[in-house]
Order: sequence, then C-alpha cells, then structure tokens
Amino acid sequence: MRRFSQFKLAGSLLAIVFIAAPAQAQTVLAEVNGETITELQLNQIIAQQTQGAGNISPAQREQFLEEVINLTVLAQAAAEQGLADDPALQAQLENTRRTALAQAYVRTLSTSEPISEAALSERYEAEYGDGQLEYRARHILVDDRSQAESLIERIQNEGADFAELAAEFSRDGSAANGGDLGWFAPADMVAPFSEAVQQIEVSEISDTPVETQFGWHVIQVDEVREREAPPIDQVQSELRMAIVNERIQRSLDQLREAASVTYE
Repeated sequence: MRRFSQFKLAGSLLAIVFIAAPAQAQTVLAEVNGETITELQLNQIIAQQTQGAGNISPAQREQFLEEVINLTVLAQAAAEQGLADDPALQAQLENTRRTALAQAYVRTLSTSEPISEAALSERYEAEYGDGQLEYRARHILVDDRSQAESLIERIQNEGADFAELAAEFSRDGSAANGGDLGWFAPADMVAPFSEAVQQIEVSEISDTPVETQFGWHVIQVDEVREREAPPIDQVQSELRMAIVNERIQRSLDQLREAASVTYE
C-alpha cells in the first residue's frame, strides 16, 4: 500500500473507463445467424484490447473481426442451451451492464466541463506552492488499536527497533522495507495519516495509534524537507486527473445522498 488515496472510488471508476471509440455510423460488417456485428462494435473491441491504439493494420483488423464472430457464435450456442437463465451468469451480465453505464456517466463528468488554465494554476499552487514540505516516514499497520499500543510501548520503553517490528507485524506491503513509505506530500495520504505525520518530530514516533480506513498505524517520521516544485507543464496530466477525480467524487457523494438505499 504505497499511498492512501483520498479518492479511492473516484480513481477506481476513472481507471476502469475503457477508451471509447469515436461515434460512427452503424455500418454492418458481418451477420452471424441473423445477428449483426457493426463497425462501432468492432472499433470498441479494438480500442479496449489495444489500449486505444488506432493504427493497426488491415490484417489485424480482420483478425479482430474474426474473434468477434467467434465470440458471437459461442454466445449464441450458450443462449440456445439456456445458459443465460443461470442465476450466476445473470448476475455477471447485470454487473457488466452497471459497470458500462457507470463508465459512461464518469466519462461525461470527465469531459463535459473543460478544465481551464486558471483551474490548473490554482491546483498547481495548492499542490506545489511555497512552503510545501515533504516527509519521509515509515509505519506499522495492524488491525486493532491494542496491538498498535503494544508496539508503541515496545519501541518507547523497551528500545525495540521500529523497522524490525514493521517487518514482523505490519500487514502493509512496506513491511519488507521496514515500513518505509519513502518521500510523500501530506496531500498524498488520507487526512488522519497526513495530519499525524505533520505533528510528529523527526526521529520520533506517534504517541498514540492513528486510525484510518486501512487500520491502525504506528508512525515514525525519519526526515522532512522542503519540496522542490516541478514545472507546471510536467505535472499537468496529474493535476487534471486530480481535478477530475474530485469532480467525480463530488457527484458520487451527491448521488448517494439523494439515493434511497435499503439493506436487507
């Protein structure tokens, strides 16, 4: 767990948005037992499989078309055998439908309102403005507070080595490196973690465990330095992504607040 992102769901939704093929006329390329395969369908398959690469050769395009025909033949055979009535398959198809619609909605949020240069500059100043600090810290992540308190006791009163305890007890991927998280800015971490880090003196550890959605953290700050800001043109993509992620998260929060959700 390299970073504790504040926009987990928004980032995940954006990450799974496939690269959509441009809108085109519904030109029919093939027909399989009366079921048509259109150029738009083929282009979307190609975009997904090639990560948006549009410069494939005619031979490769023909191969993709043959693969879609094969899929269609197999799908028709499954339907004829009544496999579409299987509850597990129906659940899978429904999840696929939801995912496709969610992706489409997220795409509209990410493209409907262009991000202005002023917004980028404002975000850049917030992220990389004067006086920004970076921290190098390590942590031990455990499941319950009592274990975290016990580890703090061992470090403070028994002189136990933080890195050795992290390697033994932490359930985070950084355990192999003694809990070392490397250099990060406060904005890179979820609020409880970043707030705690900013209150800890160099070479000291947190007096009490810090709780986040990931568990309980024992934190040690190793170094602090002033961050050297990169040129804005080098981080424009990162800044745009952060703005879009926040836009998605705001919309999701509003939709959840307005939604009627019951658990059964």
